[in-house]
Amino acid sequence: MSSGTPSRRSARSSKPVSKTVYKQPPELLLAHKWDLETGTDPTGWWVSEKLDGVRALYDGTGMLSRLGNPFSPPQWFLDKLPQDINLDGELFVGRGKFAETISIVKTVNSPNWSDITFQIFDIPSSGSLPFEKRLSKLESLFGEKGTHKDPQIKVVQNEKVKNKEHVLERLKEVETLGGEGLMLRKSKSVYEGRRSHSLLKVKTFYDAEAKIIGYEPGSGRHTGQTGSLRCVMESGKVFTVGSGLTDELRARPPKKGTIITYRFQEITASGMPRFPSYVGEAIDKTGPKDAEIPEHRKPQSSKDDA
Repeated sequence: MSSGTPSRRSARSSKPVSKTVYKQPPELLLAHKWDLETGTDPTGWWVSEKLDGVRALYDGTGMLSRLGNPFSPPQWFLDKLPQDINLDGELFVGRGKFAETISIVKTVNSPNWSDITFQIFDIPSSGSLPFEKRLSKLESLFGEKGTHKDPQIKVVQNEKVKNKEHVLERLKEVETLGGEGLMLRKSKSVYEGRRSHSLLKVKTFYDAEAKIIGYEPGSGRHTGQTGSLRCVMESGKVFTVGSGLTDELRARPPKKGTIITYRFQEITASGMPRFPSYVGEAIDKTGPKDAEIPEHRKPQSSKDDA
């Protein structure tokens, strides 16, 4: 794919964005994972916090998901943004509030967009420029002295990486505050509309997607409610996840067939996630997707996995 502008050719109008249909996903820059032990030397790269929100492309008229599905922000929210530009960012409520963010952005005409910030990390319409110049352009628009400065529109803050230890220290700091992890951006890199090694995500855990195929009954104080979700992985393996479910979700769990995101720190030798935790509905995914785990992090067979 090229680094061209992932845009839509319609003008902004008073019609709800949610009624427009898109045939294909926008060409977004996607990240590979940086291995904490064997990853490339990040010295001289840029590091920022990886936000636990919903990816969104602003195309000058409206906002799209990774799949090309339109979000429906209120017009007053869109009016905060210029119309002659593409912006890549994250719709974000706060650390640890992914489920709350999902609830707002998937609800047409939600009254809670005042809780959302648009955290911008790139400008695809200037994708041929090196990252530093794109970042400078974003600051001139939305920074402290920007022409479109607004408390709900933010530029994700970056800092230059000193060495690997700097990244690990920053990761520990972010995770202590309840953050998801970090993003590494190669210096002077262009915006590519594909998965690229110029963008790396840094986490101490893994995220994956699975499909709900059933439910397990609760016990104790959860008697009469859902105890856990029975899910199938991309590999076909079936597991249950109950950790992370709120009382509200236990009372009214997502429907069968829903794709969810779950989180775990390691897998068994048989490929099952250990102690998975529910994160939220994966509204920008169409099917299960297993985590990519380096071979040196996969355990060998043991009696526990037999």
